[in-house]
Amino acid sequence: KKEKKNTSPVNKRKSTDEIFWHDENDEFTLIANNGDGIVITRTENNENTTFLGLNENKKSIKFTIRGNPRPLVRHRTSRGFMYNPSQKAQESFRDSLLKILPQKYHPTIIDDISDHDDVEATVNPTVFFPPDEFLEMSVKFRIKRPLSHFVGNKPGHGRIRPNAPGKLHNSRSDVDNLAKFVMDSLNEVLYVDDRQVVSLKAIKVLDSDGLCRGATEVFIRTLEEDDIV
Repeated sequence: KKEKKNTSPVNKRKSTDEIFWHDENDEFTLIANNGDGIVITRTENNENTTFLGLNENKKSIKFTIRGNPRPLVRHRTSRGFMYNPSQKAQESFRDSLLKILPQKYHPTIIDDISDHDDVEATVNPTVFFPPDEFLEMSVKFRIKRPLSHFVGNKPGHGRIRPNAPGKLHNSRSDVDNLAKFVMDSLNEVLYVDDRQVVSLKAIKVLDSDGLCRGATEVFIRTLEEDDIV
């Protein structure tokens, strides 16, 4: 008697269960101006490296993570233990970024424990933006559209109903909580602590691109005294 194979749809939903992901057609730009003036523009199948003159461009990174933007949920306590309800989504967001971030710019965390007097030293991770750099962040949150916005309730290119809301629409999530999710997720990934972000611009719109499944567009650059008017 042959055993029946498990054909449950649960085993076939891996790709559709992704919280966040990167689309190979989305732009990824990284300017690493650490004295060598290197610019890297990279997509999934193409990488272009250009050498610039020193100080020609500010150190920056620009990327898009697909998936419906999520707000940061406050830590909760259950049975005497505190947990982070946003942990799974934040890990997915970070992993999506690390897949497209060149390996040389991945964060490096070293546990430095002193051999003397059994004293443990606190060491910050080596990240793209070190703790002595101040940052400016711009984020666009493209909120996933509900099925009711599409002709026949079926998402598709060019299928947004003529009477559907435009890009500007009051969605449920507050833009500040959406921004907190991204800023907190990038701690010890692109920068040591989100306190380095001293300038923030954020906007939320309804996604009107492709299948309108939502996305987060992020641009971060260094900020200096001369930039302040």
